[in-house]
Amino acid sequence: MSSTSIPSRPFPYQKGAVLELSDLADTISAAEDQRQEAYETSRKIQQSQVQALMTLELDEAASKEAEVKLQELVLSSVAATADRNPREANLSYRLEEFCCFKAFNCFLETGRLLPPSRCEFATDEEYLAGACMGLAQDLQRYGMGRATVRDVNSVTIARDLVSDIMDELLQFDFRNGPLRRKYDGTKYALKTLETLLYELSVTGSTVNGDEPDAKRICLEPLVPKDELEALRKRMEHRDELRETLIKKCRDGQKAAKQSIFALHRGDRQKATQLLNQCEMCITNDLLPITQEEPPLRSSGSFTSVLEEYAEAKLFHVWLYGKVDDQEAPAGEILAPNDFSIEIKPEEYLGGLCDLTGEVGRYAVQRGTARDTDGVKLCLKTNGSIQSALQMIGRLPVGINKKMDQLRRSVEKLERMLYEMSLTEAAGGRAMATGAAESATMDES
Repeated sequence: MSSTSIPSRPFPYQKGAVLELSDLADTISAAEDQRQEAYETSRKIQQSQVQALMTLELDEAASKEAEVKLQELVLSSVAATADRNPREANLSYRLEEFCCFKAFNCFLETGRLLPPSRCEFATDEEYLAGACMGLAQDLQRYGMGRATVRDVNSVTIARDLVSDIMDELLQFDFRNGPLRRKYDGTKYALKTLETLLYELSVTGSTVNGDEPDAKRICLEPLVPKDELEALRKRMEHRDELRETLIKKCRDGQKAAKQSIFALHRGDRQKATQLLNQCEMCITNDLLPITQEEPPLRSSGSFTSVLEEYAEAKLFHVWLYGKVDDQEAPAGEILAPNDFSIEIKPEEYLGGLCDLTGEVGRYAVQRGTARDTDGVKLCLKTNGSIQSALQMIGRLPVGINKKMDQLRRSVEKLERMLYEMSLTEAAGGRAMATGAAESATMDES
């Protein structure tokens, strides 16, 4: 066999080391393990709660024992006093169900609503969803059961409590979301109980006036109005924070986008000014709000700003270096801990994936100028990012969707480099550059 029949090795598109993201991969893996542990805890709470619900209808002593075990399990899994940090996995749903369970037991013992002060382990939203709205759904089922044995007194007490809960909930301004949907279900629960009482009256069943307990319960307040009013004011303040955050996020995101546009125009001074403006917006306006109300840290508006900021910062450093003193593209890629603002792995990776789009657009400019070395640097950058992401393994939700775009970007740059080699081989004569046209169309 002649030596000419042996193929050469692949063309070295990526010369040099691959982007190192092993620390980030460890962080993502640890977070995923913690999330799976939370799911396992959630399953244990759910199983214990199902057992407690089964004993509720059978034996009062066994029900009390099951409730104590359930509460011990819950309090061993979460803090005794809830803070505003988001819960892992679906633990929040389990706490809503536990609030509902405690509220139903409180109803059976007193005929009144469980106050928020007895659910300190739950957030305000979990209390409303479980102890108020969830309880209304349970009382609907309870009322039908008692109506089956013509227990008008119990159905009336359930109806009165749901009616008072509904009156209190009307004072809240629920935005679109899970609470709003549960609130709509409360209206139907009240209607069902009223229908049951009407149907019982048609069959001749009436409230027994000789029941002293029923009379006493009706004369006492059924809901803790002061505590619910304080809860409403807290939620109203949080809604104001949310609206303020959304408005200020627009300013930060706009500055980051304009910084990227300035980088493409070659206006380094304007790009630096806009990037600093974005950093100041995040540091001075947005972060204080998320520190006061931690759930807003994961809101779509705020994470979008951080992704856009990460993209602009990465592109700026890629062009001019960390010390901003390079004239030709430096090709440097910032690591997550190189940012002055703390960003989460998914926000860094989102900005990193978006960086490849800006690098692809820059490659079109360099290809138009017949800058082969510039296009090679762009291809090396995008290829290095693609390989680094593939080596991470478990990527955050949402990043996998961007992998196809990254793969197509690398393929287009490879095609562009090939067509530039054809142009050079043809003595500099212009040839069809399908890759450049495709990238330009993507940009528009």
